[in-house]
Amino acid sequence: MTSQMFNTADELRRAVADGRISEMALEAISQIPTGTLRAFLTGSVEGTHGVTTSPQPLSADEGTRLSVLASQILHGFDISDDERLRAILEGLTTQFHLTLENIALLARLDPADLATALRDPSSLPAERKYALATRLLYLTNAIERARP
Repeated sequence: MTSQMFNTADELRRAVADGRISEMALEAISQIPTGTLRAFLTGSVEGTHGVTTSPQPLSADEGTRLSVLASQILHGFDISDDERLRAILEGLTTQFHLTLENIALLARLDPADLATALRDPSSLPAERKYALATRLLYLTNAIERARP
């Protein structure tokens, strides 16, 4: 059995070439300056020539953030919507210590729908899943904006 290493620059280069995302969008999302981002994507650092142990264009934090972004936007959509809905709820309860009742009250949702979504999201009607998904997305975004 072999494993293939995830190469963030290669994956993002392919995504840009395929038109799935632009360098401008990557810059806006990551807040990494254009020159730094372009150096990372092309594998070159200004002022270096030939094979050297030149400095990396990205900081460790920038590299980590781009790797997470690339894996989520390029491979995360392989996860079913039902599993993603369950994972969002699990994240809100485990990572942020919100109870289902907290979430129901904050997002104005039916607690029974939340419990069902944790147990078996496929058993919920599409219109209920839509309400859960949009409101949980909004709640998650609000929480993420408050974090340092």
